[in-house]
Amino acid sequence: MHGRLQTAKSIDEVIQHHDFFLDKCLKECLLLLPELIKKVEKLKSLCLQYAAAAQWLISLSIDIPKLDEQSDGSVGSGKLKSKNPSQVQKVMTRNSAVTDSILKFEREFNAELQSLRPILSSSSQAEPYLTHLAQWILGAGN
Repeated sequence: MHGRLQTAKSIDEVIQHHDFFLDKCLKECLLLLPELIKKVEKLKSLCLQYAAAAQWLISLSIDIPKLDEQSDGSVGSGKLKSKNPSQVQKVMTRNSAVTDSILKFEREFNAELQSLRPILSSSSQAEPYLTHLAQWILGAGN
């Protein structure tokens, strides 16, 4: 826009360049495709949920007692050596829950990504600025 304004010879040309710039911003920021915005927002939401869950899991892992420490304080071979079977069971349950949570996020993210494919495929044919995004998303799904 700046370059075009330098060559403008009248206020009408300035207005025309400004309108062109605004239209381009609306298109390239995906503000004219509400369906696409909703999908991208859902993907962002899933990423934020995953990040929050990962942060929670990291803080939780700091609080997990080390089961491989022997009673004298020395560290064992890295295997679960707790004499308390219920403590071992808790850790195993936590590990399973963590795995299930990660797989759930992955399934939801992939489903949203796949639902974005037809929208991008049809929109990128009409709007060339979406071609790169469509190619990236369609390629990422493979």
